[in-house]
Parts: sequence; C-alpha cells; structure tokens
Amino acid sequence: MMGRTHALSGAALFTAGSIPLGLPWHQVLVGAVACAGAAVLPDIDHHGSHVARTFGPLTRGFAWGVGKVAGGHRNGTHSALGVGLLAAVVFFASAVYVQDEVTFWIGCGITGTMLVVGLLIGLFSKGRGRAAYKKPWHGFLAIMACALAAAGIGAGTYWYGQDAGVVLVGAVLVLVLAAAIRPLNIKGIWDDLAPIPITFALLWFHVDLSVLPYAVVVGVVIHICGDMITRGGCPLGWPWSQTMHGPKWFRTGDKTEKGLVFPALVVILCVSFGVHVSPFILEHTEGLQVTLPGR
Repeated sequence: MMGRTHALSGAALFTAGSIPLGLPWHQVLVGAVACAGAAVLPDIDHHGSHVARTFGPLTRGFAWGVGKVAGGHRNGTHSALGVGLLAAVVFFASAVYVQDEVTFWIGCGITGTMLVVGLLIGLFSKGRGRAAYKKPWHGFLAIMACALAAAGIGAGTYWYGQDAGVVLVGAVLVLVLAAAIRPLNIKGIWDDLAPIPITFALLWFHVDLSVLPYAVVVGVVIHICGDMITRGGCPLGWPWSQTMHGPKWFRTGDKTEKGLVFPALVVILCVSFGVHVSPFILEHTEGLQVTLPGR
C-alpha cells in the first residue's frame, strides 16, 4: 500500500476500534495519530520511504541500517518477530517513563507471543522462499547489532533511570509523529519540524501517554495486514522462512486501492470520529436554552 493509505488505515481503524473501549478524547487523539504513524513505520527498512526522508541524511542513514539488519525491504520489519521486537522497545520505553512494572510485563508477553507465532509460521510454511540475507553470516551480524542496541538501551536505563525513559519515549513520539505527518506532503519544512515541538509539549505537560505503546504495536500490525492484501505479501515467519503470506488481492497504488480501499477508510474515520464526538456535543447542547425574542 501507499504511505498515505497506510497512515489513514492506522488512524481510521484505531479510532473505530477504540469506540467500545470508552477511552478519553485525548487518548483517542494521541492513539489515532500514533497508530497512523506506526502504520507507516515498518517501511523504515527502505531508504526511499516517506518516513526515511523525514530528517534527511539522518533518517535515510537509519533506514539504511534497519534495512541491512532486517534483510531488505518487506522482510524483518514486516514479520511477526519484527512486531515482537518493536513491542519490546516501545513497551520498555513506556514502562521506564511511567515507572510501571505492569507495562513492562505486558510488553514481554506480546514479544514472547509474537516470537512463538513467527516461529510456528516459519516452521509450517511451505517452502522457504527467497533468502533474507545474501550471506549466512549477515544474519549473525544482524543479531549482534540488535543485541548491542538492546545492551546500550539497558545500560542507559540503568544509569539514568526515568530520564532515559523520557528520551526513549521522546524518540518514539518524534518517529511516529513524523511518519504520520510526512504522507500529507505539506510544502516546506514544517512537516519535518512539527514532530519536535509537539513531542516536547506532550512530555513537558505530562500528557497521559499510556495508550502510546498499544497504538504503535496495533499500527504496525495494521501495516503488515495492509501489505499482505497487496501483491507480494509479507514474510510472517521471518527469519525462519521468507515465504510471503497474504491473499495478495491487488497491486500497490492501483485502482482498487485508490478507488475502493482509500475512500472506505475515509468513511470509517469520519463515522468513528462522529461516534466519539457526538456524546460531547449532545452533553453541551442539552444545557442550552433557546430564548426567542419577546419571550
């Protein structure tokens, strides 16, 4: 799918899915934006993607590194294990930020579940598909890079405590906000700069960000599901198998996506938004009394 369709799917489906949860309006807003950004985030494995172009050479270089570790585009970041690793990062960051042990263990549970799901899919996939890495030892280097990154994050958290959590959550926020804003194609540099002051304000005013890790993980899952219905599919069992899974109904950017999927998501977002705001409107209109002239 195209970047704008991914972002719209994240915002629309999170807004719709949060209706039965009864979340406060500010959590719905934060969650919808974070989910929209996360629904673009897996394409950080490609240096030409929307999110990779956000901060120029900085994010392009990061995307290049992620692509090498993931084994190329639509590989590691589009797998069950990739979802699990991302969940580990965002839930750990949130747990340190809010000093909440429950959040940490929820993240561990999601990571473990995705590891098992990915392993089972990989073992029971028919055929192994294309290779993720050109050389077998490239996979070993990828594992070592992830281990070193985890060790660095762990050491930083040990030494700096909650301050490290602020930095980690801030980095996640900047990345997902940038990923959400970039597909809008706003002229100038405002779309690139906007995530920084927004993140600063959210952290400075201690806005409740408890929904953030859930929205990010849901957004990544939505992205993978979206790519699975396009030609190519996704290697859910990576790295045990690179077999591409999914119904693969249409090509990215074709008439089906532009003429059917995108409008349907717009309708879902508008209806869901209306459901969320209607109680607020009714609550404030019921107290209004219209007094006609002369009465």
